[in-house]
Amino acid sequence: MDFSDVKKIAVIGSGDMGHGIVQVAAMAGYSVAMKDVKQEFLDRGMARIVESLDILLGKEKITAQDKEDVMARISATTDTAEAVRDAQIVIEAVPEIMDLKKSVFSEVSANAADDAILATNTSTMSITEISKAVNNPARFAGLHFFNPVNRMKPVEIIKGAETSNATADILFKFTEAIKKIPVVVLKDSPGFIFNRINAPNQTVLSAILDEGKIKPDELDTAMKMVGMPQGPYELADFVGLDVFVHTMKYYAETLSPEFKPGKYLTAKVEAGELGKKTGKGIYDWSSGKPVIDGSVMSQDITPMEMLAIQLNEAVRVFKEGIAASAADIDLIMVHGAKAMAGPFAMCAGMQPEQLVTSLDKLHQRFGLAIFKPEPEVADGSFKEMK
Repeated sequence: MDFSDVKKIAVIGSGDMGHGIVQVAAMAGYSVAMKDVKQEFLDRGMARIVESLDILLGKEKITAQDKEDVMARISATTDTAEAVRDAQIVIEAVPEIMDLKKSVFSEVSANAADDAILATNTSTMSITEISKAVNNPARFAGLHFFNPVNRMKPVEIIKGAETSNATADILFKFTEAIKKIPVVVLKDSPGFIFNRINAPNQTVLSAILDEGKIKPDELDTAMKMVGMPQGPYELADFVGLDVFVHTMKYYAETLSPEFKPGKYLTAKVEAGELGKKTGKGIYDWSSGKPVIDGSVMSQDITPMEMLAIQLNEAVRVFKEGIAASAADIDLIMVHGAKAMAGPFAMCAGMQPEQLVTSLDKLHQRFGLAIFKPEPEVADGSFKEMK
């Protein structure tokens, strides 16, 4: 199959990610079938697409005719065979449960065309493991969109152990066609690029909460002062502390036990205080927005420490061959975090001693080996990584 043959997309799942993928594909001119297990889920997904399009209409970014055309390209069904029939690309966007994903792809694989490309929107799980449910895993890959799909630009294209170059190439072109920014992940590794590089930051955020010396407001205010649209604790609440903790547990199992979530976050999840979606998490969200004291700012743990952690892990990702280049790493980090620059570019003008001092401080304070400086950070040779 050539990319020019791609006319119909099937999306399995109509939740936060699924309906967003449906919308952007339909807006790019593709015929899209959205499948879910219940009609009520489909109705909710369709309503959210309409709501999103109405916002664009109100801002005069699309016309009433554009909206009508987009909706005409979308169909909804509870039948997998109907959804994937004649589809050239099938994208799964169901909850992050390995057995569920394998079950979905077993059914999709049995009903889709033999040359249809099958992709999972997982943000962390092994592409190679999921592909075991698919006949001809050469046509299988990861296609990790960022939330919210209709606004976030980056997409990670992850190659599993058997993913063919042709499959990755078609997905790359498809991602460009729907006006996203693709970055190829060469190796199927936990967290891929973006989430893997942020994993140690999650660990230090958890350790700070357990230590109790710095208020979340203080660090969030400091991060916003350097241009971050949201502080890290606000973002954790926004995404959901259950997601945050689930991700840390996964990294603890697959990368290092040091990623295990701490007592503070674990207690929050056990108490059902998950952040924005429950009205309370690290912050009070009862008014719809977090109550954050912006008058205080951390002078202890600062943006410098957070940046040093990110660069250190970015160097590891580069050395492990997960990304094709330092430029690709910076690209996904800029667009995924809405940052001014990626870690390599941000640190290019810094002295290695600054970075090492920050990392050593965290290593000694929290006793975690993941904060130990990589040799390339210590000697400055990370600046030569291209």
